[in-house]
Amino acid sequence: PGASAAPSMCVELNLPGDNTSALHGNAVLTRHSFSSPEVVRLTRCENNFESAERRLGGRIGVLVDLEINGAHLNVATTHLDVVHSPRCRAKQMRAMLEALDRRANRQGSRTSGVVVGGDLNTHTFARGGRLRTMKNAAVILGSRASSLRDRLRNPERTEPAIGEFVRFGYETHGLNDREPTNRSIVSALDDSSRLPLPMKWWVRSRVPPEGLLLEFRLDWLAARGLKPLAAGETADRDTGVVSIAAQTISGLTQNGQFLSDHNPIVVDLEVPHT
Repeated sequence: PGASAAPSMCVELNLPGDNTSALHGNAVLTRHSFSSPEVVRLTRCENNFESAERRLGGRIGVLVDLEINGAHLNVATTHLDVVHSPRCRAKQMRAMLEALDRRANRQGSRTSGVVVGGDLNTHTFARGGRLRTMKNAAVILGSRASSLRDRLRNPERTEPAIGEFVRFGYETHGLNDREPTNRSIVSALDDSSRLPLPMKWWVRSRVPPEGLLLEFRLDWLAARGLKPLAAGETADRDTGVVSIAAQTISGLTQNGQFLSDHNPIVVDLEVPHT
């Protein structure tokens, strides 16, 4: 589906001049000591330079080691492709998890656990081209509201990228709630100009003037060798702060504008003391 994000999003597209640098990337922010940052280049699923938001290069994963209370953790983040197919996103996730395994094998027993997070773009649709656009339109506009909502908030059934976590021994249960991390207003469809004329009429008749609100679970956390904590399960020995359950934080604004088109997700993990 094609979508217009929150009003404060994509404002850079309206700035004067041309996008000649097209730089983009990922980052890990931490208050703790870190070492050995590494970039992993992932399978290419789309040409990022041809989109409206032109970007040089392809998708990557960022890997880094953290030291917390003497424990050694591997931490990684990524941003998978939004266009192409769930199968290609799974290939990208597999490449990053394989790189994390190689890193852990090099480090041996000194690694206490691994944490992975990022925007996996698990919207459940294959995008790009006439046939995919027709299929997506039929699913979005032909499904019952409750069925579509269930599909978008539980994308594991159609997004094998999440299944890759299980294959590599990661846990997602307890690290994620089921709240949407992205809300988009669908006002058009990808490649709608290629649709047969009768289907164009059908799409226009089904999409209201204000657009159609879709709520996606796009962002995920996963861990291996670390326990996610429940609300009030324990308190930090140094600060006394009580643990909270995994949650999605919605509605963050500044000066009346949303900070992002994605909601942040958080979880408390029990880190072993060494």
